Amino acid sequence: MRRLAVALAGLAAMGLAEGKKIQPGAYCPLPEGDEPPACLQPATQDYAEFFSGLREGRVDDEALAEVERDLAGENRYQALSTLVYGYYVLSQRAVLGKAGEVELASRLEHWNELLGDTYQNAGDKAFRMAMREAVGDLEERAPSIPVRCADADGNLTECESTAAVAAAITDTRDRTGIRGAVGRLLQRLMGK
Repeated sequence: MRRLAVALAGLAAMGLAEGKKIQPGAYCPLPEGDEPPACLQPATQDYAEFFSGLREGRVDDEALAEVERDLAGENRYQALSTLVYGYYVLSQRAVLGKAGEVELASRLEHWNELLGDTYQNAGDKAFRMAMREAVGDLEERAPSIPVRCADADGNLTECESTAAVAAAITDTRDRTGIRGAVGRLLQRLMGK
């Protein structure tokens, strides 16, 4: 049984390396360089305007709207990988001084909110797991940019872009599922 699982995982990885569509449950990790990884090749065709805009240092709002819509649909893994790649590219451009700070910060704030909301509303455990992997990838690899975010009391404050999206997902994870239920029970028992 274990050999079968390893063989299937190997076949899936080979399919991604050949540029086949991202399969359900598969997040396409960020690349080592600036170019989209091979597993994002189908996305570069499906979201050609989005990727074209990224290469030119801009984000086309209509193309972005398609990616954002797909984040809640059948192509959610491909859309997640595409959006995270866009986040990564724009963060790098900002550090190099090649992006307008106000527009970029606003875009990242919106994406943080979108990713947090998508995670909160995702009923699929595998997709939530892929989202945690994607956000971990951003935290580890993407430069962090100062953005506005809500603190624990809901007040706007300055925070780091990648830490803000990770905090939103962690907060949702802690409020839902068994962890959230145990936490609420402990709060009641402690009188808080």
